Formats: sequence, structure tokens, C-alpha cells
Amino acid sequence: MNNIPAPWSLQGKGYILIYRFTRQFVENEGRIPPFLQKQFAGGFGSVMLVDYTSSNAGPYGELLFIPGKFHHQGRKLNTISQIYVSTMASVVNGIENWAIPKELANFEFQQLSSKKERVTVSKENENIADLTLSTFGPSFPISTSLMPFPLVQLHNNQYFYTKFSGKGKGRLAKLENLEINKNLFPDLSHVKPIFTLKVEPFEIVFPVAKIEHAHLL
Repeated sequence: MNNIPAPWSLQGKGYILIYRFTRQFVENEGRIPPFLQKQFAGGFGSVMLVDYTSSNAGPYGELLFIPGKFHHQGRKLNTISQIYVSTMASVVNGIENWAIPKELANFEFQQLSSKKERVTVSKENENIADLTLSTFGPSFPISTSLMPFPLVQLHNNQYFYTKFSGKGKGRLAKLENLEINKNLFPDLSHVKPIFTLKVEPFEIVFPVAKIEHAHLL
């Protein structure tokens, strides 16, 4: 497997679902890594579902979960606690470059009409997520500068700090149907997003992570 170092520039389309999860939901369902447990600080959480048409590691699909903000060494930072991607190159380099805990899965993006799409994510013939989303309204410019998600991840006793940036054209979207395998992804079936966006096209940049030794007990 080739090492593909950061920074990465990625292009494609996808959906951003914005939530405000309760502490109870995050602690029970959020897949929180041990170093951030009992440190939930509220804020916006997100589910992102992306079809990367190009990247430094080639095209791939992605489904990720961000629970919200966490207290960490005097700051409030986000973490990606669950993530699936469709290629092993993305898995291996995502862990090496940014300590993002990627797992391999199969993705199918099915255009049902000009404004409706179904996306299924599965692993070894077991369903992870099945989403149907529709879009409406005019497009408008969006940027991560409006709602940044600075990340902290832990790998091999090192903290990885990454602040990705992105921009593109967004439209309002609606989550028409959602089926989740709660054994493989946080159970969102009883939680409604505050709002949902489809972003097409977009570009996102993942820079070189800042890495610090973690002094863990």
C-alpha cells in the first residue's frame, strides 16, 4: 500500500447533516474514544456522506460521524468517532496522516431522480446505513469558515490535530428515509437533524496534522 502523505485536496459531492446531540445520546451512542469520555462540551455534531470523485488517493465514498465538541487540554475540539470509506488506500492513509479511525465498507450511490438519491453503505453483506435524501431550493456558496470542525484524534500515543477547510455550492436537502444498523453506526433513527445540505460541487483540503505526544495515564 502506497504512502500518500498530507496535504490532500479532494473534490466531489455529498451531504452534511447537522445535529445537536444530547449528552446522554453521545455518551451512550457516540462511540467516544476513551481519552475524550466524560468530556462532552455540546456544540454541533454532524453526519457527512460523501462521494469523492477525485482525491490524492483516488475516488472513494465516505460516511462519518462527529458527535460534537469535547473539552481537550483547555480547548473545545471535535473528533471523528466512527467512519467508513470504500478503499483501503483511504483507510491506511487516513489513519497514518490524521489518526482518523477509518474502516472499509461498500458504498452504492443511486440517483432516483434529478432531486433524489439513495445511498447504501454495507460491510461484508451486512447493512450499515441506508439513506434516501432529496434536495430543493436555490444553490448558495458555503464554506467551513462558517462552521469549522477542528479535529483531535489519538493514535499510537500521539494526538493528531487537524483543521480541514472546504468550500462549494450548497442546496437545502431533506432526509427522506434512514435505516441504521446500530451495531455498526450510531443509532440516528430517533434523532432529527437541525438541517441538511447537499454540497455539489465542493473541494476540501486536509492539511498536514500537528502531532503531539500524548501523556496518558
